[in-house]
Amino acid sequence: MVRMQYRGAMAGMAALLALVLAPSCDSGSADMPPFSPVASVHDLMHDVIYPHAETYWDAVGTIIDGDGTHEIRPQSDDQWEKVVQSAFTLAEAGNLLMMEGRAKDSGPWMLHAKALVDAASAGIEPAQNRDAEAVFETGGFIYEACDSCHEQYWEKPPSAMRP
Repeated sequence: MVRMQYRGAMAGMAALLALVLAPSCDSGSADMPPFSPVASVHDLMHDVIYPHAETYWDAVGTIIDGDGTHEIRPQSDDQWEKVVQSAFTLAEAGNLLMMEGRAKDSGPWMLHAKALVDAASAGIEPAQNRDAEAVFETGGFIYEACDSCHEQYWEKPPSAMRP
Protein backbone atom coordinates (compact mmCIF):
# COMPACT_ATOMS: atom_id res chain seq x y z
CA MET A 1 0.00 0.00 0.00
CA VAL A 2 2.77 2.46 0.92
CA ARG A 3 4.69 1.60 -2.24
CA MET A 4 1.64 2.34 -4.40
CA GLN A 5 1.09 5.69 -2.65
CA TYR A 6 4.75 6.56 -3.20
CA ARG A 7 4.54 5.66 -6.89
CA GLY A 8 1.34 7.68 -7.24
CA ALA A 9 2.93 10.66 -5.54
CA MET A 10 6.02 10.38 -7.74
CA ALA A 11 3.89 10.16 -10.88
CA GLY A 12 1.97 13.24 -9.77
CA MET A 13 5.20 15.12 -9.08
CA ALA A 14 6.57 14.14 -12.49
CA ALA A 15 3.43 15.37 -14.22
CA LEU A 16 3.52 18.65 -12.28
CA LEU A 17 7.20 19.12 -13.09
CA ALA A 18 6.51 18.51 -16.77
CA LEU A 19 3.79 21.17 -16.75
CA VAL A 20 6.00 23.69 -14.97
CA LEU A 21 9.08 23.08 -17.11
CA ALA A 22 7.37 22.69 -20.47
CA PRO A 23 7.00 26.42 -21.18
CA SER A 24 10.61 27.17 -20.16
CA CYS A 25 12.00 24.30 -22.24
CA ASP A 26 10.23 25.45 -25.38
CA SER A 27 12.97 26.27 -27.87
CA GLY A 28 10.84 29.09 -29.26
CA SER A 29 10.67 30.91 -25.93
CA ALA A 30 13.08 33.83 -26.05
CA ASP A 31 11.74 35.49 -22.91
CA MET A 32 13.82 33.46 -20.48
CA PRO A 33 17.64 33.23 -20.74
CA PRO A 34 18.99 29.70 -20.40
CA PHE A 35 21.47 30.64 -17.66
CA SER A 36 21.40 32.97 -14.71
CA PRO A 37 24.82 33.88 -13.27
CA VAL A 38 24.87 33.91 -9.49
CA ALA A 39 28.46 34.92 -8.71
CA SER A 40 30.07 38.13 -9.92
CA VAL A 41 33.34 37.89 -11.85
CA HIS A 42 35.14 38.93 -8.66
CA ASP A 43 33.35 36.23 -6.65
CA LEU A 44 34.11 33.64 -9.30
CA MET A 45 37.77 34.64 -9.35
CA HIS A 46 38.16 34.83 -5.58
CA ASP A 47 36.05 31.87 -4.49
CA VAL A 48 36.34 29.41 -7.39
CA ILE A 49 39.18 30.09 -9.80
CA TYR A 50 41.89 31.33 -7.45
CA PRO A 51 41.64 28.52 -4.85
CA HIS A 52 41.64 25.83 -7.53
CA ALA A 53 44.49 27.46 -9.45
CA GLU A 54 46.50 27.54 -6.25
CA THR A 55 45.74 23.88 -5.60
CA TYR A 56 46.93 22.98 -9.08
CA TRP A 57 50.02 25.21 -8.98
CA ASP A 58 51.04 24.17 -5.47
CA ALA A 59 50.65 20.43 -6.13
CA VAL A 60 54.03 19.99 -7.81
CA GLY A 61 57.28 21.86 -7.43
CA THR A 62 60.89 21.86 -6.36
CA ILE A 63 62.39 23.85 -3.52
CA ILE A 64 66.15 24.19 -3.29
CA ASP A 65 67.45 25.58 -0.01
CA GLY A 66 70.37 25.17 2.39
CA ASP A 67 69.13 21.71 3.32
CA GLY A 68 69.07 20.49 -0.27
CA THR A 69 66.44 19.82 -2.90
CA HIS A 70 62.86 19.10 -1.85
CA GLU A 71 60.36 17.73 -4.35
CA ILE A 72 56.72 18.62 -3.77
CA ARG A 73 54.29 16.01 -5.06
CA PRO A 74 50.86 14.79 -4.00
CA GLN A 75 51.44 11.87 -1.64
CA SER A 76 48.08 10.12 -1.70
CA ASP A 77 45.21 9.29 -4.01
CA ASP A 78 43.12 11.92 -2.21
CA GLN A 79 45.73 14.60 -2.85
CA TRP A 80 45.94 13.66 -6.53
CA GLU A 81 42.14 13.69 -6.74
CA LYS A 82 42.13 17.29 -5.49
CA VAL A 83 44.48 18.21 -8.35
CA VAL A 84 42.16 16.48 -10.84
CA GLN A 85 39.14 18.28 -9.34
CA SER A 86 40.94 21.60 -9.57
CA ALA A 87 41.75 21.08 -13.26
CA PHE A 88 38.12 20.25 -14.03
CA THR A 89 36.89 23.22 -11.97
CA LEU A 90 39.26 25.64 -13.71
CA ALA A 91 38.23 24.39 -17.15
CA GLU A 92 34.54 24.82 -16.35
CA ALA A 93 35.20 28.18 -14.68
CA GLY A 94 36.57 29.41 -18.01
CA ASN A 95 33.19 28.57 -19.50
CA LEU A 96 31.47 30.44 -16.66
CA LEU A 97 33.54 33.53 -17.48
CA MET A 98 32.09 33.49 -21.01
CA MET A 99 28.48 33.60 -19.84
CA GLU A 100 26.33 36.58 -20.69
CA GLY A 101 26.32 38.80 -17.65
CA ARG A 102 29.98 38.06 -16.90
CA ALA A 103 31.81 38.44 -20.20
CA LYS A 104 33.43 41.87 -20.39
CA ASP A 105 33.37 41.84 -24.19
CA SER A 106 32.98 39.44 -27.09
CA GLY A 107 36.62 39.67 -28.21
CA PRO A 108 39.71 39.39 -26.02
CA TRP A 109 37.76 38.42 -22.89
CA MET A 110 36.39 35.37 -24.67
CA LEU A 111 39.82 34.44 -26.00
CA HIS A 112 41.33 34.64 -22.52
CA ALA A 113 38.51 32.61 -21.00
CA LYS A 114 38.87 30.00 -23.77
CA ALA A 115 42.61 29.88 -23.08
CA LEU A 116 41.79 29.00 -19.45
CA VAL A 117 39.40 26.27 -20.62
CA ASP A 118 42.05 24.86 -22.96
CA ALA A 119 44.96 25.03 -20.50
CA ALA A 120 43.02 23.56 -17.59
CA SER A 121 41.51 20.87 -19.82
CA ALA A 122 45.04 19.91 -20.84
CA GLY A 123 45.87 19.61 -17.14
CA ILE A 124 43.21 17.02 -16.36
CA GLU A 125 44.87 13.97 -17.91
CA PRO A 126 48.32 14.55 -16.36
CA ALA A 127 46.68 14.85 -12.94
CA GLN A 128 44.63 11.70 -13.54
CA ASN A 129 47.83 9.89 -14.60
CA ARG A 130 49.76 11.23 -11.58
CA ASP A 131 52.32 12.70 -13.97
CA ALA A 132 54.00 15.33 -11.80
CA GLU A 133 56.19 16.76 -14.57
CA ALA A 134 53.22 17.24 -16.91
CA VAL A 135 51.17 18.79 -14.08
CA PHE A 136 54.01 21.24 -13.51
CA GLU A 137 54.14 22.06 -17.23
CA THR A 138 50.38 22.52 -17.65
CA GLY A 139 50.36 24.59 -14.48
CA GLY A 140 52.54 27.05 -16.39
CA PHE A 141 50.02 27.18 -19.23
CA ILE A 142 47.21 27.79 -16.75
CA TYR A 143 49.24 30.60 -15.18
CA GLU A 144 49.87 32.16 -18.61
CA ALA A 145 46.14 32.06 -19.38
CA CYS A 146 45.35 33.78 -16.09
CA ASP A 147 48.19 36.28 -16.30
CA SER A 148 47.42 37.40 -19.86
CA CYS A 149 43.82 38.12 -18.90
CA HIS A 150 44.87 39.90 -15.72
CA GLU A 151 47.29 42.08 -17.72
CA GLN A 152 44.46 43.28 -19.92
CA TYR A 153 41.56 43.45 -17.48
CA TRP A 154 42.95 43.71 -13.96
CA GLU A 155 46.58 44.74 -14.36
CA LYS A 156 47.65 42.51 -11.47
CA PRO A 157 49.20 39.05 -11.65
CA PRO A 158 47.20 36.05 -10.40
CA SER A 159 49.36 36.06 -7.25
CA ALA A 160 47.69 39.38 -6.28
CA MET A 161 44.61 37.34 -5.34
CA ARG A 162 46.47 36.02 -2.28
CA PRO A 163 45.12 37.31 1.00
